[in-house]
Amino acid sequence: MRNKVKIAVVGIGLMGNQHLKAIHLSKKATLHSIVDISDKSRIHAKKFKVPFYKNSNNLIKENKPDAVIVATPNQFHEKHTSSFLKAGIPTLLEKPISDNITSAKKIISNAKKNRTPLLIGYHRRHNDIVSNVKNKIEKGKIGKIVSANVMCWLYKHKEYYKEKWRTKKGGGPLGINLVHDIDMICYLLGTVKYVQASTSNSIRKHQVEDTAIVNLIFKSGTMCTLNVSDTIVAPWSYELTAGENPAYPITNQSAYYIGGTKGSIQFPNYKYWYNKSERSWWKPIFYKYENSKLSRFTLINQINHLCDVVQKKTTPKVSGYDGLQSLKIFDAIVKSAKSGKKIKIN
Repeated sequence: MRNKVKIAVVGIGLMGNQHLKAIHLSKKATLHSIVDISDKSRIHAKKFKVPFYKNSNNLIKENKPDAVIVATPNQFHEKHTSSFLKAGIPTLLEKPISDNITSAKKIISNAKKNRTPLLIGYHRRHNDIVSNVKNKIEKGKIGKIVSANVMCWLYKHKEYYKEKWRTKKGGGPLGINLVHDIDMICYLLGTVKYVQASTSNSIRKHQVEDTAIVNLIFKSGTMCTLNVSDTIVAPWSYELTAGENPAYPITNQSAYYIGGTKGSIQFPNYKYWYNKSERSWWKPIFYKYENSKLSRFTLINQINHLCDVVQKKTTPKVSGYDGLQSLKIFDAIVKSAKSGKKIKIN
C-alpha cells in the first residue's frame, strides 16, 4: 500500500511491544522509530530496522513522524504527549489519559490549542463485536436501556504479585482491569451522573483492593453494576470471553449483559433475547445468535484507525474528552469506596 503512515512508538513496555507488533501487521502503517530511555529497547529498533532515540525532543527535532504512540508510565503522559501535540504530531496515548484530572485537562487543552488529533488507547472500542453491540443499541433493537451488568471475575496467580507495585495503591483490579470496562460501558450507554462503590481486600490482605462492586447511574436513567474481583476462579471476564489476546483461553461465555424494554443482549458470546409477539415473562423468550467473529485484530484495527485520522478520513473514536470522563469516573469510584457516599460526576 502506498503512502503508509509512519508511526513512532514511545515507551517499549508491555503495551509498547504490542503496538510494535500491531504496526508490523497493519497494511496502513509502518514503524518510523522507537523512543525509550532504556538501551535494552535498542534490540527492537534493530529488529525492525528503524532509528532509536532516547528522548522525544531529539525525535521531533531530527526526524518527525506522521504520528506517535505514547505508551510510557501514566505519570509521564502529560510531559511526553504535550511535546508531540505542540509539534503538530497526531498522538495515540495509552490509557488512562493521565494519573490525575488536572494533567488530563492540560493534555486535552494542548491538543485543542494546536489543532492536533489526540486518541486514547481504549482498544476494545475497535473490536467488531463491540461495534455490532453499539449498532444494535443505536438502532433501538433492545428499546430503552434499563439496566446493565458487567462481570470481571478472574484469578491472578501468586507469581503475578512478585511485582510488588501490584500489591499497592493503583495495582489492584480497579486500576488495571476495570478501567477498560468503565470506558466501554460509557461508550455503549452514555454519560454517567452518579457513582457509588465498595471495595474489599479480605482475601489477599494487600494494601490494594482485590474485589469491588461499582454502581453507576447514567444521565439517561440507566443503572449499571460493575463487579470485579481477581480472587475468583471463573470464566466471566472480557479477556477470557472476547478472544482478543491469545494469552488468555477463550471460555465462550459472556461478561456483559444489557437489558432494555424490547429485549436484552449479552456479549462477547453474542446473543439477542426477545419475545416474538407480546412482551411478557409468561411468553416464550427466544434468542438470535449472531456469529460475530472473535477479534484477535483489535490492536491492528486501532492502528488502522489512527492512520485514517492522520489522513483526515475520520475523527478519533476515543477522544481526549472520553479519556477524561473515564478518569473522572475512576476517581469517583476511589472516593466513594473510601467515604461510602454516592459521588456526582461533574
